[in-house]
Amino acid sequence: MARRGDSGTGLTRTRAVTVAAMAVFSVLVVACSSSPPQPAASTGTAGSRAVPSSIATIPLTTQAGVTTDLAAFHGKTVLVVPFLTLCQDVCPFTTGNLLVVQHSIDVAKQNGHVALIELSVDPGRDSVARLAAYAKMEGVTWTLARSTPAGTAALEKYFGIEASKQPESSPPGIDWMTGQPLSYDVSHTDGYAVLDARGTERFVSGATPAFRGTLNPTIRQFLSDDGVASLKNPPRNGWTPAEALSAISWVAGTSISVNAGS
Repeated sequence: MARRGDSGTGLTRTRAVTVAAMAVFSVLVVACSSSPPQPAASTGTAGSRAVPSSIATIPLTTQAGVTTDLAAFHGKTVLVVPFLTLCQDVCPFTTGNLLVVQHSIDVAKQNGHVALIELSVDPGRDSVARLAAYAKMEGVTWTLARSTPAGTAALEKYFGIEASKQPESSPPGIDWMTGQPLSYDVSHTDGYAVLDARGTERFVSGATPAFRGTLNPTIRQFLSDDGVASLKNPPRNGWTPAEALSAISWVAGTSISVNAGS
C-alpha cells in the first residue's frame, strides 16, 4: 500500500508539473503567434478587393529593363505607391520614406516576403534609363516601374490614382538628369495600396508622405517652393514609414518595426 501510495503521489506530482508546463507553453505560443494589429482607421482603409487579372497582368518595365507585372509578385505582400522621377514637391519624400521602409524590411529579414513598387504616373518621360538613373541617385533597391500610357491609365483608374498633365511653373523647374528646363508637370494624388500574397488589396491610404529621413542633396536642390515648404513643415496627417510598416505588417502577418539606421 505504501508503494502504491508513493507511486500515486509521484504520478500526481508529475502530472501537476506537466499541466503547469503546458499552461506556460500555451501562453508563450499565444504571445509569439499573435498577429500584428490592424492599422488605425485614421491612417487608411482596410478592405478585401481581389486585383483582377486584367490589372494584375498589365506589363510593367522596371529600372533594370525587365518586363514584369503585379501577378509576378504573388506570394509576397506588396506596397504600391505612385510617383514620377521629375516631381519637385511630394515624390522625393515618398522615396525618402520608402528608403526607411525598405531598410526596416531588410533588417527584419523580410525582403523575400515583402516587395515595394513605385509606379510611375509619367510614362511619357519616365523611360527605363531615367528610372535607372533615379534609382542609382536615390539608392533605391526596390522596383521602380513604368507602363504604356494605356497601361498606366488602367492602373491609375483601378487604384484610384488621379493624375494629369499640368503646365510647368514660370520660371520652369530644371530636369535633374539633363539640366534642361521642364516642359510640363504631372499632378497626382498620393498614398499607397497594400496587396496580400494572393494579390488582394487589403489596405489603402490616400495620405501624402510626412517625410522622415535624409533627403538626397541632388534632389534637394531641385525642389520647388512647395517642396521646400513641405520639407520644413511635413503634413500632420501624412503617412510615415511607421504607418506604412504597420499596414505591411498587418497584411503580411509579421511585425516589422522601423529601423532608420543605414
